[in-house]
Formats: sequence, C-alpha cells, structure tokens
Amino acid sequence: MKKNFLTIAMAFCLFTLSSFIISENYSVENNYTITSNEESSFYYVLDNRYKGGSDAFIDVFSKNVEYPSDAMNNCRVGLSKIKFSISKEGKFESLSFQNPLEFGIEKELEKFFKSVEGEWKAWARSSEMEMTVGWAVVTSRDSYYPDADLVVKRVPTYKWSSDDASCATDAKNDKKIKKFLKKKKYAKAKPYVEEMLRRYPDNPDYIDNMKYIKGVGNK
Repeated sequence: MKKNFLTIAMAFCLFTLSSFIISENYSVENNYTITSNEESSFYYVLDNRYKGGSDAFIDVFSKNVEYPSDAMNNCRVGLSKIKFSISKEGKFESLSFQNPLEFGIEKELEKFFKSVEGEWKAWARSSEMEMTVGWAVVTSRDSYYPDADLVVKRVPTYKWSSDDASCATDAKNDKKIKKFLKKKKYAKAKPYVEEMLRRYPDNPDYIDNMKYIKGVGNK
C-alpha cells in the first residue's frame, strides 16, 4: 500500500513538473513571438534608432508636417505607406512610398525626413523601417479615420462637394462601386475603386475589384 502511494505521489510530481515545463515553454515561445514583433515594429525601432525615441519623433512630426493645400483643395485623403532604411552607423539611406497619394503629400513627407536625417543613432545592425501616415479631413459627415501609425487631420474651411469619389464618404463610394459593377460599367466604377484603394490599400475586396476591372477592360 505504501509502495503504491509512493508510486502515485511520484507520478503526480512528474505530471506537475511536466505541466510546469510545458507552461514555461509556451510562455517563453509567446514572449519570443511578442518580442520578435516588437523588434520589427515602427515604435520599437524608433525607440532604439531615433535620438530621443519615438516620443521625440512623433513630437517633431506633429509640429512640422502640414496638410498640403493642393491635397486639401482636391479632397485627397488616404494612407501613405512608407519604407525607409537606416544604416547601422545611423545614416539615413533610402525612402520610398508604396501607396502614393500625390498633390504634395509625398513632397511634404520627403521634406520631413530630410529635416531629421541627422537624428538617427548607430545600432548593432541596419534597420528597414515601415510606417503608415493617414491623411484625414474631418467634416460633420461620416469622415475617413485611417488606421495608421501617425495621422494628419484637418478640418476644411469650406464645404466639400460629395459628387466626386475623392470628396465622397466611404459609404457613398462603396454604393457607387456596387452599382457600376452590377451594371458592368467598369470605367465608371474605376475612379471609385482607385479612391478606396488610396484609403485602404490592403483591403482585399478593393484589390480584387481593381484586378477585375483591369481584366475586363475599361468598358
């Protein structure tokens, strides 16, 4: 009986220990995954590469980046997808835009990055950085609120027309897209899809819409 009790006790201890080990490995793996994501994130890299960290970068950005007047006058909103690299010595090496919005927006961003070229720190390795900047015009109507690392928002001083895709709300543009695609008026649907891709460049529905329109031609 005593022997059986000891056997059961030992088995219980081994089960508890193995559960603890499994739990610890799971935690370590999860922590590693989180750490790995952080190391490639915009804010993590800024904290390690920019002098003063991410707070200083955001402060300089907010004080110096203006909504271009051409963009405002043409109802241009959307999501800037930016890639840039910093050498391990702290030298700013490259800058590119994956979702160009035009009307002075890329020039405004280029001007900003030029102004902070000397503000990067040396590190153990070079950094390939990605960031998003949302450009939003806030009105009393349903406004565009981009999911971005940084957002530049302005309130227009005049009433925008909603007849064209650039000035229209998301809901109105979606309605137009469905209407024209259903009627097979692809050329008319195209500017509305292009506008929504400027706002949501990774949205699979708008990507598929554009592929379809290009595939059938501008009918």
